[in-house]
Amino acid sequence: MNQGMKQLARRLETEPAVLVTILESRGSAPRHAGAFMAVLGSGECIGTIGGGRVEAVCQQRAARALEEQQSAVEEYDLNDRGPNQVGMACGGQVRVEFLYLPAGEASVQEAQRRAAQTGAGRVLLFGAGHVARALAALLPALEFEYWVVDDRPEFAVESAFPGAAGVLCEEMAAAVDCLEPTEEDLIVIMTRGHEHDYEVLRKALTTPAGHIGLMGSRRKIAMTRQKLEEEGFGAEQFARVSTPIGLSIGAETPAEIAVSVAGQLIAWRAGQRGAGAKPLELIHS
Repeated sequence: MNQGMKQLARRLETEPAVLVTILESRGSAPRHAGAFMAVLGSGECIGTIGGGRVEAVCQQRAARALEEQQSAVEEYDLNDRGPNQVGMACGGQVRVEFLYLPAGEASVQEAQRRAAQTGAGRVLLFGAGHVARALAALLPALEFEYWVVDDRPEFAVESAFPGAAGVLCEEMAAAVDCLEPTEEDLIVIMTRGHEHDYEVLRKALTTPAGHIGLMGSRRKIAMTRQKLEEEGFGAEQFARVSTPIGLSIGAETPAEIAVSVAGQLIAWRAGQRGAGAKPLELIHS
């Protein structure tokens, strides 16, 4: 569930807001369809639609919608010149909705409904070790809801994962059934050993989870795959697994590995939204 939209829902209990959402983007726009920000009656903003001039123009238009208490849809050209331009060099176009939401329960429910729709599903972390903790610290800011599972009471501690939707201390393979992964969910397997990896992966492959990632050395991954093949799992099923998990950026420390995994999760989410992952470019001075 989108954290920004949840924050908006809380604020709508006592103050009005305008929800600014990109409905469509063409060309080189800063953000794609679905990006949103909310402008509150106090002038405070929640979220972003890309920053810069286009966001400033939309903040001004949202302030007008608040004053008029009326919703609207506008189109903007992200060019340096031309009609209805916003003075940017992007060269794209965006169509933006300005939805006026008065304070009260009806608006709270609308924000909650949208919050349930805007997330990319849950990240289900199996294993609560150093890398999992480093990854968990990144996920809330990236708008991922996450759950943590570990069978060790000293690791499955809620205080270690303050942003988690839930922390489960139970047998990890059994927790796969408990969490009921859907095609929108991302399973991240980083347990403490080969046997636990195997049990969780074996169960994960029977679910419709949209993304399955497995952390480990080449040797551990090969052992896991061999055991799965002996149980009748085929190459097509194992092809669903991203392993070793994470982008290839030369990561070594838990924090670096967490960044590489987070990048891969972002790329998968972008693909689901139709934005696609863009190649990394080196910038030379």
